[in-house]
Amino acid sequence: MQPLPGADHLYSCDYRWWKHHIADVSKEFEGACWTQDKQWNDKGCTPAEQWGIKTLVSEGKPGLSRQQGVIHQGRNSGYQAVNLAYLLGAERIVLLGYDMKMRGDQRHWFGAHPNGLEVHSDYTSFIMAYETIKPSEYGLEIFNATRDTALHCFPVVDLDELCAALS
Repeated sequence: MQPLPGADHLYSCDYRWWKHHIADVSKEFEGACWTQDKQWNDKGCTPAEQWGIKTLVSEGKPGLSRQQGVIHQGRNSGYQAVNLAYLLGAERIVLLGYDMKMRGDQRHWFGAHPNGLEVHSDYTSFIMAYETIKPSEYGLEIFNATRDTALHCFPVVDLDELCAALS
């Protein structure tokens, strides 16, 4: 796990990810941690109770939730993170690592998840979910600065050029 230096928030939708990464997150990340998973662990508590992770309610609805404390699922954590950013007041969101496709035998830009964490990624359904987000309806700008992406429902931009244009 390599958090973005200076990030204020870290989101993962599932307990198994948190269980595997919490030691590194606790050492390396100073921002707020979030999840939608309320799974009870073997100690009889949730991630929020066990590790101080903020918990959101998630719903399987299209678009973004406008209700504080509630996010829409979009069938993946990246979608949920976009909804969280919106609820936290973001007006511009820049997506990094949203490739939404296989790269050879790799499912993610960072390679495979550790054993026990890998799940099937249905990129077609993920992309269809993102297409339900209409940024202008939320007062948002969303840019995809992923170098090699199959997600084209938001403007695909070069990160360096976007940063130069915004400065």
